[in-house]
Amino acid sequence: MALATAIASIGSLELAAFLLFFRSVSGHRAESPGGKRLEAWVLVVIVATLGLCATLLANLGSTIWLAMRGTSPDLPQNLDQRFLVLETWGFLVPFAWGFSANWLPIFLGLRPIRGRAILGALGLNSAGVVVAMAGRFELGVALLALGISITIWALRLFEPAQQPAKVKGVHSSFPYFVRMAYVWAGVAAALSIWAAGTANSRGIWGASRHALTVGFLSTMVFCVGQRVLPAFSGMRLLFSTKLMFVSLFLLNTGCVLRVGSEILAYQGFAERAWSWLPVSAVTEMIPVTIFATNLILTFISRPPSERINGSSVHSRAVRVQ
Repeated sequence: MALATAIASIGSLELAAFLLFFRSVSGHRAESPGGKRLEAWVLVVIVATLGLCATLLANLGSTIWLAMRGTSPDLPQNLDQRFLVLETWGFLVPFAWGFSANWLPIFLGLRPIRGRAILGALGLNSAGVVVAMAGRFELGVALLALGISITIWALRLFEPAQQPAKVKGVHSSFPYFVRMAYVWAGVAAALSIWAAGTANSRGIWGASRHALTVGFLSTMVFCVGQRVLPAFSGMRLLFSTKLMFVSLFLLNTGCVLRVGSEILAYQGFAERAWSWLPVSAVTEMIPVTIFATNLILTFISRPPSERINGSSVHSRAVRVQ
């Protein structure tokens, strides 16, 4: 089909872009400064990058297969399920783990991560992805759940912090929402175990994916993005910490509605839950708009250094006059 052929061409361009990116970064030294071995978080990010490569290869292969088959642009459900496991747990989840291991001990004042444990969790996660890709979903999701459990322990997220959290420039609820994101990852893993052992579990699978993509990944983006992006763009300050809280609160509220209503509606537990689905969609789209608006207003504002310099120049001009 023409549509499938066009999608296959797009997949080829995506893979080419990744190969250019990989070539540009592959020249960096494989050791950290001082000749020491790579830190655990770097290894996790490297594996996540390989997961991205595998995802792009799988995407290209599936689109070529669809273009040659020529009956439908949609992947069969079983193949689509495997691809989603690779895309989420094989790439996005370990990518979030890696940068969590690098940043969260600083941002939340946590004790040093358990590096070997997080690498062990990465191994279990990778094994779970491979097993699920082979069609053994029950064993695969069990390994994924074990991996996320060990990761939470390795990051020491729910242990007493050794220093106060760094919340200057962000809302004071920042540490709580970061921890809530990892709670959502655990919920997603638990739901996937339920789904793998249940017949006709479309609603449970959907709820699991939503808990992972919105509850875990989007909450992490909303938390860490509003924490680091202003600093990366000229040491700016976030436009509004209150908008940050509102976006995170509504995002998690919408995720609760969506996860619950998908299970109740699609599994036939409560017909009324069908009416909650559009409400959850709107509830989640509003915080996305707030998040984007908050960052746009942050980026167009002047950095504090420019405001200070500008005011000092103005003061000197007034004294001269």
